[in-house]
Amino acid sequence: MKKHMILNLLLFANSILLIMYMGLTINRYMAFNATGTVSLFLSSLMLIDITYMSSCNVRENKVISLFCGLLALHSWYILLSAWGSAHTSMAFSALSPVIWYVSINFILMFLFQGGGYRFKKTVGICLAGTCICTLIGLLVSDEIFALFYGIQFLTGLLCFIFIVVFHRKMTAFVIKAEWKCILFSLITVIILFLAYYFSTMGISGHLSNFGIYLPVLLFSMSTHSIIRKEHSSIPLSTVFSRCQRALLLLVGTVICGLSALASGTPLPLFFLMLDAMFVFVYACNIALDFNLRHGKSGMVRDSKYHAALKQLQQEEQLNLEFANFLHDNILQDLLSVKNMMEKADRPDVRKIITKTLDNMNTYIRERMQDCHPAMLPKLTVKENYQNLLAYISQSFPQRNIRITFECPDSLFLAAPYDIFVYRLLKELVTNVYKHSSGEKAWITLTQENEVIVLRIKDNGTADAETLSSADLSKHRGLSLITEHVGNMGGSVKITNNFPCGVCIQIALPMKGDVSYQYFVSR
Repeated sequence: MKKHMILNLLLFANSILLIMYMGLTINRYMAFNATGTVSLFLSSLMLIDITYMSSCNVRENKVISLFCGLLALHSWYILLSAWGSAHTSMAFSALSPVIWYVSINFILMFLFQGGGYRFKKTVGICLAGTCICTLIGLLVSDEIFALFYGIQFLTGLLCFIFIVVFHRKMTAFVIKAEWKCILFSLITVIILFLAYYFSTMGISGHLSNFGIYLPVLLFSMSTHSIIRKEHSSIPLSTVFSRCQRALLLLVGTVICGLSALASGTPLPLFFLMLDAMFVFVYACNIALDFNLRHGKSGMVRDSKYHAALKQLQQEEQLNLEFANFLHDNILQDLLSVKNMMEKADRPDVRKIITKTLDNMNTYIRERMQDCHPAMLPKLTVKENYQNLLAYISQSFPQRNIRITFECPDSLFLAAPYDIFVYRLLKELVTNVYKHSSGEKAWITLTQENEVIVLRIKDNGTADAETLSSADLSKHRGLSLITEHVGNMGGSVKITNNFPCGVCIQIALPMKGDVSYQYFVSR
C-alpha cells in the first residue's frame, strides 16, 4: 500500500510539473499553430488518462502502474517535441532511450502478467545496461548517443523477439484472448497515424517519432479494459454515484469552456484549465484513498472500492491471525529450546533440542505452504514445481521414492492455473509419499491446445477400481481435487498403471476469461 501511495504522489507531482511547463509555454507562445495545439491536446489527454487510470487502480496492478508511467513519459515527449528549446533539448533526447526501455518492459509485463519467465533476469540486465550506456553517451556527444541508441534499440528488439519466440505458447494465449482489443487498437493506430502525419508535418523527423508511441497505442485498449472492470472503484465512488461523478465532470468542463469564451482565452489555455481540474480531482482521490485505507473516514457506502478494501483488510487480518498463531505455538518451543541450551552438553538434551527444531522447521514450512504456495516470480513454472517436489521429498525423509518429473522448460500456465496446478501437484505427490507402497513415481505436465494435462503414476499396490469406488469421505484430498477440477471444467481419470500401481490424470482447459478476469478484457 505504501508503494501505491508513493506512486500516486509521484504521478501527481508529474502532473503539476506538466501543467507548469504548459503554462510557461503558453505564456511564451500565445499564438499557436495547428501542430502546437494538437501536441497540447494529446499531452492533456494523456495527463487526464493518467489521473483516471491511477485512481481506478485499487488492486495496485503493476501493468496499469507501468502504463501510467509510460503515459507520463509520452506526455513530456510530445510537449518537448513541439515546444522544446535549447535548454530542454538534452531532456528531450534522453526521453527516447528511457521510453524504449520502459516500453519493452511494459510489453513483457503485459504478456507475462508480471510473473516469471525464462531469461527474465538476463533480459532485464541487457535492457537496463544498454539504456544506461545510451544516457551516458548523451553526455559525451551526439554521435556516441546515436550509436548507443541504435545498439539499445536493436538489443531491446532482439531480446523481445527471442522471449516471444521462446515462450510462443504463452504469447499465442494472450494474443488469442486479446485479439479483438489488439485489432481495434491497430485500426486506431492507423487513424491516429494519419492525424499525426498531417498535424506534425512541421516537426523535423515527425514520422520517426511516431514509432515511439506504438507500444502505448497497441495495448491501450487492453489496459483500459482492465480499468473498465473497476470503473466504480475509484475513491470518490464512496462519496458520489457514477451519474453524479459524470455530472460533476461535465459541469466542470462546461465551466472551464464558458470561462474561456467569456474571457477570450485561447484554446491552449482552455486545455490547461481542464488539466488543472482533473489534477484537482486526482488530488481528492489520493487524499480520500489515504483516509479510507487508514480508517479516517466514517463512510460506509457499499461500493467496489470498499469491497476491494475489505478484501485487503481481510487478508491483513488473516496475516495477523497467522502471526499470532505462530507466536503462541512456535514461541513456546523456542523458549523451551532456549532453556535447554544451558544443558546442551548432555547428549539426551541435544537430541531433544535437535528434534524440536526439526519439527518446528517442518511445521512452519507446511503452514506457510498451505497458506500461500511459494511461486517465485523470478522462476519459471517448471522451476517452481521442481522446488515443490524437492520440498515434499525433504518432508518425508523416511520414504525413499524416486520421482521423475517431465515438463517443458517453456511451459506457460496463466494465473490462476499456475497456483491451482501447484496445489494439485502438492496434494497428489504428498499422497504418494503417505499412502503408496511403491518406490517410484512418474509425473508429466503438459499444455497443448489450451488444455493442461497432469499425470501422476506410481508402482504401488493400489488399483484404480478400489481407489475409484472407495468412500470419498475417507479420501478427502482426492474428493476436493475432483470437485475443484470439475468446477473449472476439467476432468479426473483414475486408471491402472502397468505393471502395477495407479495413474491419476487431470485434464484442465485453460480459459482466457477465467485466467485473465482481472488482467485482460475478455
